[in-house]
Amino acid sequence: MTKTALLAAGHKVIDWQPLQHRELCRLVYLIWTSGSGEDYKTVTAATGEPVLTSMDIVDENSESTGTLNTFLPEQQHVSAYQLWQVQKEKTALRQKYLEHWNSTVQSTGTGRPVDAIIAPVAPYTAVPHGMNKNANYTAVWNALDYPACVFPVTRVNAALDAKKPAHDFIDKRDEDTYELYDPTTFSNAPVGLQLVGRSQEEEAVLAMTEIVDSALSQYKTSTSASRL
Repeated sequence: MTKTALLAAGHKVIDWQPLQHRELCRLVYLIWTSGSGEDYKTVTAATGEPVLTSMDIVDENSESTGTLNTFLPEQQHVSAYQLWQVQKEKTALRQKYLEHWNSTVQSTGTGRPVDAIIAPVAPYTAVPHGMNKNANYTAVWNALDYPACVFPVTRVNAALDAKKPAHDFIDKRDEDTYELYDPTTFSNAPVGLQLVGRSQEEEAVLAMTEIVDSALSQYKTSTSASRL
């Protein structure tokens, strides 16, 4: 829908080829787990409050599903030297990604690289509290220091968005993501995407997101009018 809307508004859209996203996410996780657990405990110790491990809402009228994800990381004990090696790997990958981005000048037909990347925010729509199990779709931009802005696209239609037949899964996480979806549970759940720009381009990202949002609004209006 977003691609169709942008093309209808006169914009050029090409397919983006991800570059070593799995490796970038691995590096982010190594950096995060090197001290975040200790940081959580130090901050909360000042008040004695517990460290939340999930956004699940459990009260007397509801029950936890028992399949919740915890965002509290396991503490990784690494030396300063080991951490700097990870940082060096990240810096090298950032350089490769910059070159990859610049190389799109050969494909855009505009004489310049792509202005932004439009990508999923997660491998699913908005999920019930406590059920978010994957941050890789945003963590990769943390590794690259690229600003991103999430924008709404549509909502789940239980009648149209039926669960597809099972397929060959890449790994256990892929299978868990497939099993998570249920049309009834996710009915009317927001569906969003993110627009990603380069480092230090926060204002440009906001401006481009407004352009995309406007194109989507015009597309939805014209589509609705054509059905009348």
